[in-house]
Amino acid sequence: MLNDPRTAELSRIAHYFYPFGFPLDEDDDQEPEPAYQRTPEFLRWQDAWEKAMAWKEWKTFIRETRADFTGQDFRDATAPYHSACRCCCVYLKRPLPEGGQLITRVAGAVSILAPLYLVYVTTETLRPDKTWTRPQLTFAPSDEAKPYAEKLAQQIEKEFGYRPFPLELADVPLPNLRIGDKEHPTLLEALLATPDHLANLP
Repeated sequence: MLNDPRTAELSRIAHYFYPFGFPLDEDDDQEPEPAYQRTPEFLRWQDAWEKAMAWKEWKTFIRETRADFTGQDFRDATAPYHSACRCCCVYLKRPLPEGGQLITRVAGAVSILAPLYLVYVTTETLRPDKTWTRPQLTFAPSDEAKPYAEKLAQQIEKEFGYRPFPLELADVPLPNLRIGDKEHPTLLEALLATPDHLANLP
């Protein structure tokens, strides 16, 4: 994958928004903010978030997609400044024979740094005692979730003109780039979010 021309293109974008160096173990706890947060790259990342939070097209997208999913619970699931994407999801709930519910979230993540998006699915069980199982993340929607995933992808492409993130490049490493507290950052984490962040939706 390192010879894929898309790898070089996406790596250049990552290097524009994340500083090189600044290893975690060299952070000075006595400083009011880590040194990497005073770099031009980090300031560009912050600026990208400020612009993304004011996206008019995001508001249009949420409104129109909610109308498309009439009767379903669809909402904005963005966690600002915690990743590199704005998120949304539609909730599918199915009662289980033994009690509780199977909760499926069909989610969309739209990068704030590159014209890329990702549609994926999480599933978890709400037990009868109101406790939850750990969410399971997949990029291959089930038959039940597939129509929602396809519609969500269509809406993202219609509103933003973005293309799907190439999952075959998700684990391409970005050595020595400082991306928050990630020790071994990847292209997926730089341009969208970590798998844990994607999985843990509200």
